[in-house]
Amino acid sequence: MAWFADVEKMELQPESDDQPAIRPTQLIFHSVAAAWTPRRVYEYWRDSTNYESHFAVGYDGSCAQFIGTETRADANMYANRRSDGTGAVSVETASDDEATDPWTPEQVATLIRIGVWMHQHHGIPLRICRSWDDPGYGVHRMFPQWSDGGTDCPGSKRAQQFRDVVFPGIVARANGKTAPTPDQIGDDEMPNTLGEFNGSERKLPRDQWTTVDVNGVDLVKNAGAYSATVYLTVDAPAGATVQGRWYHQRRDGSRWDGPIVERITTSGSSFVDFTHAGSIVDGEAARFEVTYGSAPGNDARPAVITAARVRGVYWKAGK
Repeated sequence: MAWFADVEKMELQPESDDQPAIRPTQLIFHSVAAAWTPRRVYEYWRDSTNYESHFAVGYDGSCAQFIGTETRADANMYANRRSDGTGAVSVETASDDEATDPWTPEQVATLIRIGVWMHQHHGIPLRICRSWDDPGYGVHRMFPQWSDGGTDCPGSKRAQQFRDVVFPGIVARANGKTAPTPDQIGDDEMPNTLGEFNGSERKLPRDQWTTVDVNGVDLVKNAGAYSATVYLTVDAPAGATVQGRWYHQRRDGSRWDGPIVERITTSGSSFVDFTHAGSIVDGEAARFEVTYGSAPGNDARPAVITAARVRGVYWKAGK
């Protein structure tokens, strides 16, 4: 069993002892469709149903854990425990009765803390799940296998917050950057969202770095700190190598290069992602470049980028 020491422990029995072990590879956020405290969620799991989550977070950011994160909890349908022993950890959150309201700043701060702990303690990779069994982070509505054929949970506003604030906050904090505190997740200190798309096709020559244009090559500018992800849809032979890196372009022509991240393509279209959290100074712009190589059978054809997206958040300089 594994228990997050920063939250209150309210152990559910006999589930905590009787349910099978998992190797946690995912963290999934939910809305409970009730304005309940963690204590009230615990009482509901204990007294009224055979289902349960690992965590619950109240409107005020208070949090309790009911099941160890290496034990199955039954909130994620087929992702609770897969045949290979991997499973998802679930976080229920207080909401209005229809799950239409956004998370409060206090809830956001607690979700980020849980997300960082899951990365540090269990090695959950800092990415949004790309399929129902892909390791990473997500919200309940993302894949039908996480529910009984599909759900709107945790609601549209919270799903947007997950992509724009919660997940980037987890990445920033896990990488040693300052994620927003509850007081900062408000009017003047609310991070600015970043969301651009380019659907034009572009060839990607082999063994040549190409700067990605997503409504311009300067993906982040006029900012202090940022956390962003580039998502590329690439058509290339299966088993080919795609490498990407963020870099900071300076006015004098020099640049700072971030670490190179490598992805391997699959058959058909591949969906590759590259996340970076950093800070830029006045006169710098964050850009992203990609290269393609090591295709099986020495296939020299260029890969094709069919879509490019950048999503994330940034805090203006001086905030």
